[in-house]
Amino acid sequence: MHSPTDSASHRTRVGRMQVCVWPGGILWIGIADGVGTVHAHHALQLSFGADRLPGFRRGSDQAFTTYTGCLIPADLPHAIDATGGRRFANIFVDPETAEGRALRTRTVPGAITALDDTEARAAADLLYGAWTETHACARLEPAAREVVRRFAGTAPPRDTSDPRVLGAIELIRERLDRKVTLADVARELNVSPSRLRHLFVEEVGLPFRTYVLWQRLQRVIQTVRTEKSLTHAALDAGFADAAHMTRTFRRMAGIAPSMLEWE
Repeated sequence: MHSPTDSASHRTRVGRMQVCVWPGGILWIGIADGVGTVHAHHALQLSFGADRLPGFRRGSDQAFTTYTGCLIPADLPHAIDATGGRRFANIFVDPETAEGRALRTRTVPGAITALDDTEARAAADLLYGAWTETHACARLEPAAREVVRRFAGTAPPRDTSDPRVLGAIELIRERLDRKVTLADVARELNVSPSRLRHLFVEEVGLPFRTYVLWQRLQRVIQTVRTEKSLTHAALDAGFADAAHMTRTFRRMAGIAPSMLEWE
């Protein structure tokens, strides 16, 4: 019933959708059926269809347009049509990552941008090739991150090596159930907050505070998998309560954590 998880990503299903989360990104892939409500979220969204293509629209008064692949800007209201059981993949990218900054240059304000058909089909083949092979995030996450890099035009991230940053990451993970501040972590590592802030962005690719938030989201998914309690998951991940956690999930990816269901 349950499948392995690792420290970098976790897996769940929403209906028949697979979900993998890593710092700065989320992958949703699988088969969906239904029409979604109009919503907006903080992340940029790369979407790819296979077989019967999904449709997207910017408002409830507009017609759906199908795309082999499309790019949706952060905070743009939109909805998806996946009626009839359509295979599609959504990749959500934090705008503060290097990939997010690069993708922002490809967006058109207030519009959904169609991606090149050939490139989008190649991306869908890569994602669904991995999904057909295995539903494990250990395989799906690298495929999703490669797709993001292709459209963002960025190089693969280097491994974090600075001992101060590695120490900060360890402290963050140990303290996710409470308040985590840059100043406190810097003091324990005997480095100035400004220096640690710079090192963190340089080595990790995300600002300190944003990285902490993504780690909290990962912790929520891991806890929901084992505990099933959203309230416990919220507190374990350092959120004030389940309502705070829900608002954060909706802002980051347009979904409430109550929709997360383990296979």
